[in-house]
Amino acid sequence: MKKILFKLLAISAVLFTMAACGDPTPEVGTEPEKSDKASLIKLSFLKDNNPALSGSSTGVTANGYYCISVTEGVDRSRLVPDIQVSDGAAVFIDGKPFTPGTACDFSGNVQTLKVVSESGTRSAEYKILVKYGIPYIDNQVYQFMNDFNVPGVSISIMKGTEIKYSSGFGFAQLGAEVRATPDHLFRMASISKQFCTMCIMTLKEQGRLNLDDQVFGENGILKGLYHNITSYHEGITVRHLLSHSSGICKGLDDPAFTNSYRFYSNGTPVPSDTLIQRTLNARQNPYNDGTNVWTGGTAYNYSNVGFVILHRIVEVVSGKDYESFLKEDVLEKMGITDTHIGGYKEERRANECIYYSQDGGDGYRNPLRELAGAAGIITSTNQMMRILTYMDGDDMVPDIFSYETLQEMYTPFQYSGAGSYGSAYKRYGLGWRLNHSSLFEGAHYHGGNLAGTATIWAGNTNENMSGAFVCNSRAYNSNANGDIDDNMYVLLNSFMKYFNN
Repeated sequence: MKKILFKLLAISAVLFTMAACGDPTPEVGTEPEKSDKASLIKLSFLKDNNPALSGSSTGVTANGYYCISVTEGVDRSRLVPDIQVSDGAAVFIDGKPFTPGTACDFSGNVQTLKVVSESGTRSAEYKILVKYGIPYIDNQVYQFMNDFNVPGVSISIMKGTEIKYSSGFGFAQLGAEVRATPDHLFRMASISKQFCTMCIMTLKEQGRLNLDDQVFGENGILKGLYHNITSYHEGITVRHLLSHSSGICKGLDDPAFTNSYRFYSNGTPVPSDTLIQRTLNARQNPYNDGTNVWTGGTAYNYSNVGFVILHRIVEVVSGKDYESFLKEDVLEKMGITDTHIGGYKEERRANECIYYSQDGGDGYRNPLRELAGAAGIITSTNQMMRILTYMDGDDMVPDIFSYETLQEMYTPFQYSGAGSYGSAYKRYGLGWRLNHSSLFEGAHYHGGNLAGTATIWAGNTNENMSGAFVCNSRAYNSNANGDIDDNMYVLLNSFMKYFNN
């Protein structure tokens, strides 16, 4: 009886063990299920695999592209990537199977990386942009581009007269995937005002005008060009226009960007003279806001039309069209040969960006030739740095202006009126912004805002640093650091400090 009971207990133990552990033997003819995941997790160039690199570099995503920067001079056709993908997935680079640890050619414009799932049922393609650069800087620019959907960016940073870093990011032209470079032409928007200021200061140094010359009326530079001239208009001087203190737009919508001023009823742009006349008609008397009576010199009020008037002064005094005078009498002295007045899309130059509007409007709507002095310039960040070396008061490169003229530009204008934009305002000189409240210590600087365009440049900070940051699109959203302009200011300031060594 005891033997029977022992056998029953033994059989029960075996059955319990089988139930707990399951049958370890798979069914005949079955295989483990293969993954159908196909994702790129990470792409890096590790220094251990690429000894010529100054350090390892990991890519970041910007507008659907995987962007990664490597040390200048490294052979991009022989880079060994470290690629992390979904478990079991296969990798193809430009259609060729990739074997981990092998060198690949990343010297082309854009490479295609394809990930095929282990099961073979799914695949995903990634566009890879490899460029020479500094990952610490570049990855911040790419993050900015991704946050604000900007296709192309160019930056240049200079210490004294030495370019410390100059690079393009993303695309000057989508579709054709033309990579942006620091020699591509970008619209400058309101940075054009500094170019107009250069023209006026050149005429001043040639002895052909004085900054306190009257602009309108019988004794004005533009005598006879406009009618309905009042005593208010007769009080406006060249200096008032340069310092945005003419008051001519105070209380008006910006005439330079208001359709009823700048276009005929059929939609064609009016000539500069018509824009100016319409503005004079609308501002017949000095504006009185209850605090200041906005006569010339009273207070700061930003005026695009003021710089359209200035570019007409350049033409009348010089006897040349504005672009010719700018090129022949100003830029040629600095060796600048690829700066122009921009135009419409069909007039785009071969090395000029295409501009991408994000507000639903036409990025080419603005008539740049009619607004030349206020918003018409196209140039590159490399040329911008060269220009700044000729206007910095440093003897390393002979300046195109006297010390006295530079001081006039870079000294805050003495507004005569009351209030925060009167005598208390110390942030504008002649054509240049000054005394940023938290950035660009000691620098003269300016930004630009136009459909499809965002720009900033700063010259000669207290640390003798200069820089430019320009984009071929303008966004209207914000991130944690603010809007697109806020981010550009902060990044440019940070980059100049980084290269101050």
